[in-house]
Amino acid sequence: MGSILAIEDDRTVGLVLEHVLETAGHEVRVARDVADGRGALAEGRYDLIVLDLNLPDGSGLDLLREIRQGGGASTPVLVLSGMRQEEVVVRGLRLGADDYVTKPFSPHELLARVERWLKARG
Repeated sequence: MGSILAIEDDRTVGLVLEHVLETAGHEVRVARDVADGRGALAEGRYDLIVLDLNLPDGSGLDLLREIRQGGGASTPVLVLSGMRQEEVVVRGLRLGADDYVTKPFSPHELLARVERWLKARG
């Protein structure tokens, strides 16, 4: 199974992500903000990143740009956000997000998307 970094500030959403992904056999680390996410990325390699856009200490879009310009250029990034505006979705995809899921989300759909990206990664 995969090693997943979830960067999500909402405690409840983070717990749901941990539960759903760990129950499916994945290793999950939850970072609560941009700084914690950067630290996690510096400490390890992940097979997939689940990224919220509204974080308390910065923009998930800015972090996505950093990931794509740095060592995580090939790591799939699935954006999980409450921002549904077309311009935000398009901007995220153009900055390098591989997928975009809006909140509220179906845990089953999210897991299917995660597993699809992990399978594609090999």
